[in-house]
Amino acid sequence: MTAVLFDAGGVLLRLDYAAIASRAAEHGVPIDAEALAHAEARARRAIDARAARRGAVPGTDATRVPDYFDDLLAAAGVPEPERARLVGRLRADNREASLWRVPLEGALETLAALRGAGLRTGVVSNADGRAGLLLEQAGLAASFDVIVDSHFEGVEKPDPEIFRRALVRLGVGAAEAVFVGDIWSIDVEGSRSAGLRPILMDVTGSYADRDCERIARLAELCDRLGLGRGGART
Repeated sequence: MTAVLFDAGGVLLRLDYAAIASRAAEHGVPIDAEALAHAEARARRAIDARAARRGAVPGTDATRVPDYFDDLLAAAGVPEPERARLVGRLRADNREASLWRVPLEGALETLAALRGAGLRTGVVSNADGRAGLLLEQAGLAASFDVIVDSHFEGVEKPDPEIFRRALVRLGVGAAEAVFVGDIWSIDVEGSRSAGLRPILMDVTGSYADRDCERIARLAELCDRLGLGRGGART
């Protein structure tokens, strides 16, 4: 193994649950911000279910956002018609300043350990052109050799082509690389089809039924990859 690639949203940067709960409160809808992690897990599984029914991941990242927010709010117990109004507001908030902006715990330390072990690192994200900026604002961008944003590539995960482009830019082969993602039908199936070793970020344990390596925290990644404290190989 010579390289580790990451998704951005859901792996390095999570949704700003506090901002979502605050917006809901403005509409008179109480939401427990801490419960949104479990609600988001159900939204991820809803994407997988649609992909299974249709034989492919439906739409594009941009067209999936409304359904994602709707699934998130539904899982959080928000009824109609309040949910429809909130989805519209969250879409506007996300366009103005991406809601995927809170660094996951341990992100910077994990990246430092990987690079300390001599591994190359990169990002492959279905995004809207802001992946690099968001990672920079989170203090993470300098930890990557490449950041591949689907907006500029014209191709999205799970298409294996976007993974191949990242590997070429890193100068490594697929069999030498790991990909850490958070949605089975997009990240695991896409990276597997490109020949990478997938690892699923599963904070709430919602993917326990899937045949894939899983981690609940980024801090677990070094152990999973056989790296000890500080990135030393074990």
